[in-house]
Amino acid sequence: MRKSTVILLTMLLFVLLSVAAALSQNDTRTLAILDFSNNSLLEKEKYSSLSPGIAEIMITELSNIQSIKLVERQKINSLIHEMELSQSGLISEDNGIQVGKLLGAQFLVLGSYMVSFGQKIRVDIRIVEVETGLTVKAEQVTDKVGNLFNIIKILNEKITKDLEIKLSKQEQQALKSSKISQDVIENFSKGLEFEKRGKIAEAKKMYYQTLKKDANFEPAKKRLQELSK
Repeated sequence: MRKSTVILLTMLLFVLLSVAAALSQNDTRTLAILDFSNNSLLEKEKYSSLSPGIAEIMITELSNIQSIKLVERQKINSLIHEMELSQSGLISEDNGIQVGKLLGAQFLVLGSYMVSFGQKIRVDIRIVEVETGLTVKAEQVTDKVGNLFNIIKILNEKITKDLEIKLSKQEQQALKSSKISQDVIENFSKGLEFEKRGKIAEAKKMYYQTLKKDANFEPAKKRLQELSK
């Protein structure tokens, strides 16, 4: 084979790899999920910790999908604090879009939940395109509080569908087979809330209690590692 032919083939291969990498990058969705608003009618304080908890567990589950790049909640909250956008920790849609732009997110998930009579919980989300500020899709799921993890799984499925994300068989299996008990969700959520308030000792205690319920729950391990630095 002539040297010129080898060079030409090498250049062609390089171009094809570059195009493939660009296409792969274009298929990736960068997503920022903000803490959820608590609109509960009953025992609002009791369920306040679910505000960061739902967001964090949603992020944890979606992190199993390669074509989704998720912004860490801690980065979002740090930027919100630095910009002094909210005293309550929950921000407006306009401010959320501003934060999304600064963090390089393509899409923003804004959510809320409401616990009502009969221990029913309704969780709503809106997917907003950061660049345009337009709502891509709004979704909601209602079920018993004890089935909160199933609600999160359903909403995550809706997010992947609404953003036209194709899941591999392994990703589909990972999402379907994952299980998190209600006790784990509640303890971990309380830990996040304590941490958000600067009560680090209490937060660590809740994370340890979470790991007693589920020794393999990675989000609790991660928060303990971060707080131990």
